[in-house]
Amino acid sequence: MEKIKYILRGAVILLIVAVMVFSSVAIANTSTKPMLSSKFDNDFHKGYTEINPNGVVLWDNGMHYYNYFASQWDATIPFEAIGADDFQFGETTEVSDVHWIGGYWNPVGDGDFDWNITFYMDRGDDMAPGAKIFEQVFPNADVHETYIENLWSAYFFSYWVDLPDPIIFTGGEKYWISIQGVGIFPPQSHWACHVPIVNHESVFKSPYFGYLDWTNFSEVLDFPFDCCFQLTGDGESVVPDLECEGELRWENVPPGTIVNSTFTVSNVGDVGSMLQWNVSSKPDWGTNWSINWTFLGEMIPDGGYVGTTVPEEVFVEIKVPEKTKKYVGEIVLINSDNPEDTCSISVTCIVPRNRVIYNPLLLRFLDLFPNVFPLLRQLFGL
Repeated sequence: MEKIKYILRGAVILLIVAVMVFSSVAIANTSTKPMLSSKFDNDFHKGYTEINPNGVVLWDNGMHYYNYFASQWDATIPFEAIGADDFQFGETTEVSDVHWIGGYWNPVGDGDFDWNITFYMDRGDDMAPGAKIFEQVFPNADVHETYIENLWSAYFFSYWVDLPDPIIFTGGEKYWISIQGVGIFPPQSHWACHVPIVNHESVFKSPYFGYLDWTNFSEVLDFPFDCCFQLTGDGESVVPDLECEGELRWENVPPGTIVNSTFTVSNVGDVGSMLQWNVSSKPDWGTNWSINWTFLGEMIPDGGYVGTTVPEEVFVEIKVPEKTKKYVGEIVLINSDNPEDTCSISVTCIVPRNRVIYNPLLLRFLDLFPNVFPLLRQLFGL
């Protein structure tokens, strides 16, 4: 009988230990499950291109970032997630280096991963990558990783690699690039992203997350974005050029009311350039001035970015002065990288004199008694 008790007691202990081990493994797996993306954030941060001896920026897709997404291959899970973005040179161009913003998250840390860079032809519909024309995994020691910051539960780095041989891209042809960390999860590698959209929005593919073919990110995460990368090589650097279009004019506005309108900002510079602009000055009349770049219903204050694809909208709102007067002025924007490159939008606000609202009974009374209250008639201008 005692032997049976010992056997049962041992079995119970083994069962408890097994449950504890299984539970801890389940919890660990749940807490470290790969994730698709971080939370959307409209707070922009500016990355940068590391100086290298191999040329200038030939295509600037933007190195500012407001979000990041999974970009990793781990054969042990298996876990694969990969994004791609498009570019198109106006003239045949030779590229020798690739730059991008990426890093690690979930959990935060430095994974020291290798990175796989792939170039593709277009699929033929301007919407997704087609045939591969180059693919190579670059060891971590060769990717020139420079720490930027710890932000949104992630490490952000600036990277650049030398291509083994320069790649020639034909002018007028659309191409795609993908950049993917190669390493064991965790941590999880990411590629940083942003707006505005240059050409077509970025696309995503991942059997792990259920996307078997290239899919627009607007269908994956409910909002579109582009990836942070630059292509460099010999030649002349692409140069942005700031241009504004529109006019702000408010007429017959009651004193002290709030009015709003919009104008557009364009980059009419070299194809493949990215322009950052800021507000240089605004009229000194009115209060509560708000001059915001708009995207996805969000307002980004104090400036914005614009590529050479489409203009970006700027939303302006003010509280007009209390004093009746015609107010004029202008909003001046400046190219953040070139103080001499500016544009202006004229602003007009007409606040008329208050009109007296007449009482119909009073008017009838004055009609019946024209000789009464002459002073009142004179005051009312009747």
